[in-house]
Amino acid sequence: MKILIYMPFADWVPHLATDLEIAARHIDAGDEVHIIQCSGDLPACEPNPNHLKIRCFLCRSRRDKGLNIIGLPEENRHELALNDFIRDLKVPDFASMEELKNFEVNGMDVGMAVASSLISMVREPDPNVTHYKPFIKKNLIMSVAVYDAIEHHLQEIKPDIFYLFNGRFAPLRPALRAAQNMGTKTYVHERAGVLEKYSLIEDTYPHDIAYQKEQIEKCWNNESDEEKKEKTAIKWFEERRGGKDQSWYSFTRSQIKGNLPDGFEPSKRNIAIYISSQDEFEAIPGWKNQLYRNQTDAIKDIINADVDNDIVFYLRIHPNLKGLKNTQTQELSKLQAHNLKIIPADAKIDSYQLMEACEKIITFGSTMGIESVFWGKPSILVGRALYEDVKGCYIPKDRDELIELINKKLDSPDRTGAIKYAYWQTANGHRYIYYKPESVRHGTFMGKYLKNPRAERLKAKILSKNRLSKLVFNFAYLIRKIKWKLHLS
Repeated sequence: MKILIYMPFADWVPHLATDLEIAARHIDAGDEVHIIQCSGDLPACEPNPNHLKIRCFLCRSRRDKGLNIIGLPEENRHELALNDFIRDLKVPDFASMEELKNFEVNGMDVGMAVASSLISMVREPDPNVTHYKPFIKKNLIMSVAVYDAIEHHLQEIKPDIFYLFNGRFAPLRPALRAAQNMGTKTYVHERAGVLEKYSLIEDTYPHDIAYQKEQIEKCWNNESDEEKKEKTAIKWFEERRGGKDQSWYSFTRSQIKGNLPDGFEPSKRNIAIYISSQDEFEAIPGWKNQLYRNQTDAIKDIINADVDNDIVFYLRIHPNLKGLKNTQTQELSKLQAHNLKIIPADAKIDSYQLMEACEKIITFGSTMGIESVFWGKPSILVGRALYEDVKGCYIPKDRDELIELINKKLDSPDRTGAIKYAYWQTANGHRYIYYKPESVRHGTFMGKYLKNPRAERLKAKILSKNRLSKLVFNFAYLIRKIKWKLHLS
């Protein structure tokens, strides 16, 4: 077979290692492997949004090191050559993010891809499109050129299988669309539910909610050993509660076990609300909340609704929002009500102890929603989640039903659906052979480090300390804002 892998950047070690893992496995199977590489062609990418030359140099060096390790011949390394495919593109003056998201070129959703990149890089769910106009134009032109470039390479190389990472961002989604439109069998790789594995998503991106829900069912039905499934799932939940890094950093590791908010009264009808980062799903079709404009609007409605006087809401701000100043955090900071207690993102309050101590919980897609089901706590899901069909959560059809669920005493949930979801998180994906992860961000490939391990360990150690990490996040956020103003204004 002939294999083609699109490798536009190599700064993120686990994803570079996955590209190399896939290539090495196919080489072992006797397949002919080709890659498409970027040598500074992309005017912007996720690891290097401002196109700093030193980062481009380091990225290429890291990529070449990996390709040399697996012995990929030079003649099988094809340049993206994006400049050959740049064309004039009439970019409208967008009045809103919604207009940008809906913008298409020849049926291709380049607007959504650029919106996804912009939102992720500035960590802002609703960026000012006027302020970021140069970035938007540059990336729209780039996205169309990527589509044409990948289409050209697919026609020239004629692979049996095409691989790429993520499929969501501006340099990546057009590549996925080109392969889909040409009918080329395509796999998109991403992190799996545990560090030791990577996932392969066929002919779509990992954020395709309908596709992933089907995979949960398939994974469950493909294993007949019920005891094995339950033991595997229980281990996943226990490790998550214990603070072990799984697909990403554990946000609860720095929390003080058993720590509850000051003044917590067990005699009250306490309800915990766990929110997610709004920016994570703003540019992904299919994830729009069916009941509210956003999470803050939902919370505002809930705390002002006609609810039992004994009810007290504890709003747990997600640790991922620590140090951020965006529209979501600004809106959250304005929430006030006699029955609302807010737990800041950097608070040492034990999220799991809070869940245990409350009567029920409310989530908007956070894994805490299904974790609470496993631990026997009634869980109300207001929004979309991969686990929404596995049963266990109470899912209101409208606002009235939501308020009714809040006021009612709810039965303890059946945890069968939670077991199914956790089993998929662990069993789904492919176990690495050549890459040995040592943490979320680094590891060895065929016994060699692709990035300086000492620097990575130092970074991980700093970020594990709450005060230091807060300083780092605030400083990085300030620098990022300055860079954006310099490069995009």
